[in-house]
This record gives sequence, C-alpha cells and structure tokens, in this order.
Amino acid sequence: MNRHIRVRTLRRPLTAVAAGLLVLGASTAAATLPAAAAAPDPSTAVVDSGADWTVTRAAGGYLVSLDLGTALPVKDDMPVLLADGAALGPAAESADGQTLTVTTTDPSVATAKSISWQWSSGGDDLTTGPTTLPSALPKAQQRSVAPDTSKKPGGPAPAPADPTTIGTGHYTIADYDFGAQSIPLADIGGIRGELEGRVYLPAGHGEHPLVIFLHGRHSSCYNTTTLKGASGWPCPAGTSPILSYAGYDGAGEALAAAGYTVVSISANAINANDNQLSPDDGAISRGQLVLDTLTMLKSVNSGHQVTYHDAATGQDRTLDQALAAGRTTYPDGTLRARDLKGTMDFSRIGLMGHSRGGEGVVTTGTLNEGLAHPWDIKSVFALAPIDFTRPTLPDVVTTTLLPYCDGDVSDQQGQHFYADSRDGTFSDDVQRSDIWVMGTDHDFYNSSWTPPYPGASDDWSKADDPVCGTSAAAQASGQNIRLTAAQEYQVGSAYISGFFEATLGGQTRFQGMFDGSGQEPPSVAGYADVRTVAQQPASERTDITTFKEVSPLVKASGAVTATVCASKYGRTVPEVLPVCTNPGSTLTNQQVPYWTPASFAPNVPLNPMTHLTWTGTGGGVTVTVPPAQRNVSRYDEMTVDMSPDESVATGTDMTLSVSDSSGHTWSSPVSDLNTWGVSRMPASTSTNLGKIVLQQVHVPTATLKKAHLDLSRLAKVTFTPAIGADGTATGGEYLSDLGFDSKSLGTPQVHPRPTVNVASTAVEEGSGPGTGKVAVYLSRPSGTTVTAYLTVIGSATGKVGLAMQQVTFPRGATCRAVSIPLTGDTLPGATATTSYKIGVSDSTDAVLGSGDFGTVTVREDDGTTGTVTPAPPVGVQGDVCAEHQALSHPGRLSVHDAGPTPGETVPVSASGYRSGESVAFTLGSLPLGTAVASAHGEVRFDAVIPAGQPYGATTLTAVGAGSGRTATAGLKVERPHGRGGH
Repeated sequence: MNRHIRVRTLRRPLTAVAAGLLVLGASTAAATLPAAAAAPDPSTAVVDSGADWTVTRAAGGYLVSLDLGTALPVKDDMPVLLADGAALGPAAESADGQTLTVTTTDPSVATAKSISWQWSSGGDDLTTGPTTLPSALPKAQQRSVAPDTSKKPGGPAPAPADPTTIGTGHYTIADYDFGAQSIPLADIGGIRGELEGRVYLPAGHGEHPLVIFLHGRHSSCYNTTTLKGASGWPCPAGTSPILSYAGYDGAGEALAAAGYTVVSISANAINANDNQLSPDDGAISRGQLVLDTLTMLKSVNSGHQVTYHDAATGQDRTLDQALAAGRTTYPDGTLRARDLKGTMDFSRIGLMGHSRGGEGVVTTGTLNEGLAHPWDIKSVFALAPIDFTRPTLPDVVTTTLLPYCDGDVSDQQGQHFYADSRDGTFSDDVQRSDIWVMGTDHDFYNSSWTPPYPGASDDWSKADDPVCGTSAAAQASGQNIRLTAAQEYQVGSAYISGFFEATLGGQTRFQGMFDGSGQEPPSVAGYADVRTVAQQPASERTDITTFKEVSPLVKASGAVTATVCASKYGRTVPEVLPVCTNPGSTLTNQQVPYWTPASFAPNVPLNPMTHLTWTGTGGGVTVTVPPAQRNVSRYDEMTVDMSPDESVATGTDMTLSVSDSSGHTWSSPVSDLNTWGVSRMPASTSTNLGKIVLQQVHVPTATLKKAHLDLSRLAKVTFTPAIGADGTATGGEYLSDLGFDSKSLGTPQVHPRPTVNVASTAVEEGSGPGTGKVAVYLSRPSGTTVTAYLTVIGSATGKVGLAMQQVTFPRGATCRAVSIPLTGDTLPGATATTSYKIGVSDSTDAVLGSGDFGTVTVREDDGTTGTVTPAPPVGVQGDVCAEHQALSHPGRLSVHDAGPTPGETVPVSASGYRSGESVAFTLGSLPLGTAVASAHGEVRFDAVIPAGQPYGATTLTAVGAGSGRTATAGLKVERPHGRGGH
C-alpha cells in the first residue's frame, strides 16, 4: 500500500495579539473566590473591588474584571463571571489569558462581596487532567486497534462490515501550508490566519466525494522545552505549533483508502484569538474558513493556480510551494498541485467538526444556505460539539456524537443541534441522529490531543471517579465505564468514516450505525456502549404526537399526571411552559443536556416534551391515533423517546400497549424493549454524571402484526406505570416523539434560504426606565412564516438585562422592530460608551446569517470621569428598520456650491437623521466638524474647504453618530483663477 506521510515541525515569528472584546451572557452557580468588597463611591470610576477584582462604572452599566493570577486553560468550553454566585455572563479573555472581563448592567455588582468565575458547563478548575494515562499507547499504535467482533449480550448484531478496514485502496497523505497569516479571517477583529491542512488523496483517476475535517479549540502551540501548551499565533519563539488537524488520521486514511478525498484543515489562529476578538467565540470564523477552503480546492480541482500572501513572512506562496513547505521528501516523490486536478466531486461534500469545530461546520452549513449558489453539502458530523448560539441546520443529514465522560463540554450542549433542527419546521427530507458513546472523554478522539502528545491531557480531570476515572482505584471500582485512549480513537475513526461512506458513498451497510438500529462496527462492538436516537426523514415517518405541546390526543388518567414542559429551573425571564425538572431539583446543567441553557441564548425555551409522574400503578396515558394516520402498514417500526426523571434512583418501568380499532392489543414492558428507556444513566458523586438522556424505544410493526393487530386501523397507544428496578409504585418518565417510520437517510438537497440577522444600534443612556428598539431582519423575503428568538445578553436585574422574545416574520416581511428595556441613571461613567451584545437564535424556516450578533451601544449622557472624552450624542431612535435599510442606500447632501475654491465656506444640508444626533462631516478623509440634527432630523453645516485642499473631484460625507445614516455630495475644488471664464 502507498502510504506517503509527511512529518514536520514549524517555527514561526511572534506577532502581537489584539486586546479582548467585552461580551455578556448567563450561566449557573459556581465556586466563589473570596474577596473583600469596597463601598461604592459615585464620584469615582471604580465602585467596587476586591483583592483580585474590580467593578468600574461604564456607560449604562459596569465593567467587571477578575485577575486569575495564571493563564486560563485553552478549552472548548467558555468562561463566565459571577457576582456573589449569580451569573453575569460569558467573559472575554485578555490576550495573555489571565484576566476575565464582563460588561453588565446589573446594579448588584456595585455592592458585590465577591467576583468568581466558572466554565459555562460548570466547574472552575484551572488545572488539567492526567498527562500520562495507564492506558495511553504510542500515537502509531492508537490507530490500529485489533478488531473485536464479539457481540455484547442482548445487543444488536454488529454491522456487516467495518468502515476502518483498509483493503487494497492506495492513497497519499500530504500537508500544505500557505503561511501563518495567509488568509483574512471572518468576524474576528480583522486578523489573518493560516491556510494549512492535510490532504488524504485516493490513488487513481476520477473525482471522489470530498470530506472536510475541522478540529476544535486547543492550545495553538507548545513549549519545545516543557512540552506544555502555549498560546499566541504565530507561535512565539521557543514554541512550535500543535498540529491539531493531523489528529484524525484513522478516519482520514480509512476514507482515502475507500475512495474519498479528505482535507483536514487547521484553525490555530482562530483558537488563539476567538475568546478575545470574536462576538460569537469563533463560530462564523470557523464556518467561513471551511467555505474559503472549499473555494481554494475548487480552483485547484479545476487546474487553476492558487496563490496566497502570507503577511507573517511578506511572501506569496503557490500551492506547490505550500505542499513543499514542510521540506520533507516522500519515499516515492512529492505530491504536486497538478496531482489534485480532477480529484474532488463537489456534488458530494461532507463535513466533520470536533468540539468548537463541530459548531464551526454547522455554521458552515447555515452560512452556505444563505448563499445564492450554495455548495452541495450532503452531510455534517458534529463530534462532541459546543453550541453557544443554537443555530438550526436544514437540508443535510446530520449526526451528533456525544461522549458521556466529556470533561470539557461536560453539559453535552451540542445535543441542541439535533433537537433544534428536528423541531425547526423545515420542509426538508433528511435523517438526524444523536449518538451517545459511554466511557469516552472529549479530547481523545484526536490523537494530537492525547498524551503523550505535547500539550495534551485527559479532559476528565477526576482521575479517581469510579465511573469515568482512569486511576487504578477507579478501574477497580466495579462501576467504571471508561474506554482506553486507543479504544476511544477507534470509535471515533469508525463512526466518522462510516458516516461519510453511508451519506456520500451510498454504503447502506453502514447506515445501521446512525439510523437508530444500534449496529456497531465490528472493531468496537466488543467493548463500546453506543446508544443512538434518530429521527427519520419526513417522507419515511408519520408523527403521531411529538409530546411538545398540549394536545387533545394525549389524555392522562388515574394516578398519572402528564405535563408539557421545557427547560430547567433557574431561568431568569418568564417561561411559557413549566420547567421539566422536578420541584426542588438540584440537577446541574451537566446532568440535563436537553435543557442546558445556551451561553448566548440562555432563556430561549429548550426541548419541550411531556413529563409523566405517577403516585401508583393505576391509570396511564393514552394517545389516540388520528384517523388520517391509522394506517401504518407502510412503516417498519413504531418509536418513542423515553427517559426516567430524577425521582427514579436506578430504574422504573412502564407497560407500552398498542391497540387497533377492533380491540386487539399488543403489550410489553419497556424494560424488555430498551432497558435504557426506563433506567438512569451511570452516576457517581460527580455532578457531571447521572444525566437525564432520552433513549429510543423501537417496536417493529411486524411484531404488532404478529399479535393480530390490523396495521391499517390502529387506534391508540398507551403508557401504563409499572414497578421497575427501584421496586416502588411511584415514578416519573419523560416522553418525546411518538411515531411510525422506516429507516432511510432521506434526500439531502441544499436550498438557498433567507437568513436571520440583527442590526447593531446606539441609544442614549437616559436617566430612568425607558425602551429601546432593535431591528431583526431577514436577508430576503420568505414564502413562509419565519420565527427566531432575540436575546439581549445582560443580567437578570440589569438595565439591558436578559431580554428574550420570539420574533415572527409573516410571509413576505423582512424586518421587525423589537423593543428592549433600558434603565438609565444620573451618574457619570468611566467610559464614553458601553456595548451590550445582542443575538438571534433557534430559527425556523430560515437559518442564522453572518449578522446573527450585534450590539446595543449605550452612550454615557451624564458626563465621564477622569480624562475620558464624552462621545457625541446618538440622538433619539427612529424607525430602526428604516435606519438599517438606509445603511445600504446613502442619502444626498444638498450643497450650495459644488465647485468651491480652497478657503471657501460651503453651506450644506441633509435630512433623515435622528433627532438630536451628532452628524460628522468629512471631505475625503479629512474631518471638517460636526453638527446636531434638529427635532425633525434635519442638519445644516457650514463646510470650510481647507486652504491646502487639492484641486479636483472629492466627496463630502455626513455620517450620523447614532443612526449610522450616510449622505454624500460630490465636489470639484476649483482653482481660484479657474472660475468665471478666466
């Protein structure tokens, strides 16, 4: 077999890293850092402080800063700040990672006794887990685990083939590197990053399906002496890059050998800057990087020369030079640009992203749908992803893999991709699934993140935990489910490669790994516990009830109560539905992945379902099958998703019954169909475990037919309480998505869709309670009703605090003005303006656009402290939708004399501005002065043409400080003797 592998070490010069960006958000309780609070003094900028924190007055609120004393570990999770244990929101990191800041309007911070921090999924650990594991194997061995074809008792038969089996297919591996700063990155402070990666190229002629891999957030560099992770990009002196993109060789090689072109791309520049510079912590940056890579590959595939300029070295590089940048020769020659011509089939594209890369490839999908001519993306595999914003992704087959022992994204928030897209009311026809892998952590799916690789450690830091720990004591506990690093890597390789062979190559033999059948590849079937929940495409299912809303079809009786619920306790705005957690619940975010609040959409309703509780075995819940859906003879199975609630210690049970209109009934204990549907997940003293996770219960229609039911005349489905492992007649279960289906991947077909965005705006602080407006807009009209949620990310009691509301666009509408609460004061601030983050999320019948985040900028109108210069007035908001639309349609300035001479005064005027806003006038790039618009939005200004102004054509521009409205006029500066015919 031809395996041409390049190994290299890169050394790059140091450049400065930009300063941090202030952001806001919400989370839950955390550990407290003790500190002495200072009494607030309205006359000073610092109103509160402790040994390692300060609270400074800012426009419309406060700037809270916490000194950690050491660099924050680079994780995929997000840090948040808290005041006296109450969440303030996601924090921005300083360039050195040692300081966290939040801008908030919450007045409680002015009298706080302590400021603390935690990860958004919980915990405030600044340490990392073990860097040497008893089970760790050398990197080369991790990619070749001997297949174990044994079958676990009671489980489904293994898949008929293994997707990691490398047969006779030949392939070449080559790295390319256009330079550390060779491409501009989107939405991350104007910085440039690397265009770098690894190509796995099948041998032979012809175009092959194209798969892109995108790694997650990890240290960008490592210290070459200590081998510990290091920050910065390009890598500082004494450090070298961590090649995160090289950590998926197992899947890359298996796919290449099977005839797929794979490109694994690097995102180290984004990792080094996203928490500091990006409003969404890098989602748009990563998503656009994938699209930019596709553009580059399309040119290469067509035989065109591609060249990129590396700002770090000041040199241009062609692809041939990029392929040679490692200065390593292959045993049988090097790969050249011309070898890639005609090797990629752009009608069959698949994406895999790990952690923040998982959110990145989902964002690629949403950005793609907003294009006039989208790429033919067929499938997306999100591996242990984060989901800070809750986008929905239509039109592509998706699978989300969730590690149960994840110590980084320990709340498995990426589960929302499945739930939100499933409920997104899109008119698509694709399969979606969640795959839970018991006993795996976050990092070891990437061999470059696995010890002994530099900078690597076990993200599950609780080594002695009896369920997920790796110590000798944990392994001997009798409860331990943890896989070895090599086993985890094999699971990842098998499921990644099998997914793309099924979704891009039509390999139906691997479909059972993802469609809920529970099949496992032979190489992992002997040791892996993998649990799958799937929604089949619309053309192959009928939903009897989703259990997500109150329905006359669902009736409870006797000792059973049925409540439609959503989200968990602790939400800070009123909820439409009751919370799903039990009264007095102490479950953490990590224990309820379905209801873990998103960092940038903390109060948007989460995953509605029906909560059953019962005080005895009498009664039940009956679901009446609607007459139009009683004929299920075309379907292969009935499915329902179930999980016991927290009142169940170990396990409960229910009897599931199906009846036809003639009274024939089939019944079975749920524990005989899928014991996981009525059993609690593995638990220990760790608040990361004991999770509430829906499991899918399957009943083949052939089983119903065998029980003499008429499949063309089904009448009802009944759930009756039973006594389970706990031995008690009381209990509780969650129900979701009852229906009939047949297994299918569906027909993935990307369509251009409208995108949902939010426009930034500016307001005066005011002296008391008030209201502002925000424009939420679509990129183009939709033929159907579109909904989304707007969140103002502030704090529970603040002036711009945690406002959340659903926004509805009737058919044909493109903009909605949404009200947000404001509360001003009469005190001066330390900053002239302060910006508060706003964002949109969880859209239906449209996707989130590149403008899904914006800011509400509050101007300090009571003066500023110290030497800070006040900002110009932003005026009274007008129609914010009209203001946004006007940004793309500049107005015209009325000019008294369009041919002035140097030194001449030219009266100008314009209209359409905000009442009371300052309007800045410039001639070319030269500032001329400002004027304030009248109550009717009219502005007048005497523009003095500078004495040294060059002769000829130029432009006079007027820009509003609050509305952003621009008006222009063309001028031709004349020579004094050139006028009047002389």
